[in-house]
Amino acid sequence: MQPNIYTTGLLAIVLAGPALAEGSDLPSDLGGKLTRFGAIAVGNAEGTIPPYDGGLKVPAGLQPGDGSWPNPFEGEKPRLRITAANADQYAEQLSAGQMRLLKQYPDTYFMDIYPTHRTAAFPENFLAATQRNASDPDCKAMNDGLSISEACRGGLPFPLPKDGRQVMWNYILNYQGVNGWDWNHSAYVVNQGRPTLTNTNRSTGEKPFYQLDVSGRDPKIAQRIWSRIVAPARTAGQASGYWDYLDPVDNARYAWSYSTGQRRVRKAPEFAYDTPNSAFGGVAFYDEIFLFSGKMDRFDWKLLGKKEMFIPYSSYDLKWKCDMDTKLMEKHINPACERWELHRVWVVEATRKEGVRHAQKKRRYYIDEDTFGAALYDAWDDSGAMFRAGAQYNIQAYGMPNNPLQDSYSLYDFTRDQYGMFGNGPTRYRAAPVVEREANPQTIAGGQTR
Repeated sequence: MQPNIYTTGLLAIVLAGPALAEGSDLPSDLGGKLTRFGAIAVGNAEGTIPPYDGGLKVPAGLQPGDGSWPNPFEGEKPRLRITAANADQYAEQLSAGQMRLLKQYPDTYFMDIYPTHRTAAFPENFLAATQRNASDPDCKAMNDGLSISEACRGGLPFPLPKDGRQVMWNYILNYQGVNGWDWNHSAYVVNQGRPTLTNTNRSTGEKPFYQLDVSGRDPKIAQRIWSRIVAPARTAGQASGYWDYLDPVDNARYAWSYSTGQRRVRKAPEFAYDTPNSAFGGVAFYDEIFLFSGKMDRFDWKLLGKKEMFIPYSSYDLKWKCDMDTKLMEKHINPACERWELHRVWVVEATRKEGVRHAQKKRRYYIDEDTFGAALYDAWDDSGAMFRAGAQYNIQAYGMPNNPLQDSYSLYDFTRDQYGMFGNGPTRYRAAPVVEREANPQTIAGGQTR
């Protein structure tokens, strides 16, 4: 009888991860045994995770391109390859989704494990605000953890997280720059071995949470994203967006859409939870955008601990060296384009509440301790069968600004035997915040092609 991947994976977390004693870490530990943003400062005993030394050291002469960043580890060789044959040996460091891909496609899928580099680097104002939040009683969770206070603005809200919702707030608000970014966001879905471009759009994202000068804008906004579709031709000119708030209980997500046929901006309350996202060919729900997006109220969130995992890291080649024909194979992403490293992650499990509706019964998130990006994601249906698995691909966007960036991700839908790759193309940072009138849905819609 084949072992249940779900239960063995959970057992591995309990046995392998260090126990978390509530209150064991103190604000005074930040900048000492912990980094200033709350990660364990030392490396591991085996030497396969190095100590944190301030982040990426860019080789001399290496400069960002136009919306892209050259790989600072070009030419580095893998230290290990994991295949179906040796996957069980590394089961404690693999997610259920990774194990599924290795076992299901033994002839074509593998994972190359590269030396670990702790590349995350942050500006001083973010680090100072993060340390402030650790001891400021006004920076707190509210409404049973569904909301956080405005006093947390400017830094990671919970550098010493005590529960699953605090870890997820750190993910939702993880630092990726101050003024926002623009990218050509292309979504490809591979179905029956054929990749299809479902959507290319010019997208803009920002987190006003980190904009300390909020004159003229709503300081309650946590983040907002809006997109203008440019391809394929049948949907070009459409636009949509959503604003999420620090207190989603009293300020629900404001979502809107614009249709070229109707030439009207409409509110779109359905852009939430397990509504399929048509822009991604139905492979992603709206609350799976960037692996998680939206309100946490339909699940109970349990912090299982911290453990070492093989996660996507420094994915420069996947984003900019491998073109789409190379990157997208019949059943999975080309493993030669992926880079995996051993890092410590927070493990958070979400279980659907009794009496609420959602297509998935259980989810698990693996949140990188350095960047607080959601590195890996697994989901199961009511029968206990695997529903979806995902990965988020990070880089350190060095130069000016200098911060982590997680603007692309993949999702595998095992119920329909297809997968999608989202967030392909250049990314450009803005030198100044978005002008409010530019972020107005009516203004965005008015600039569309009809």
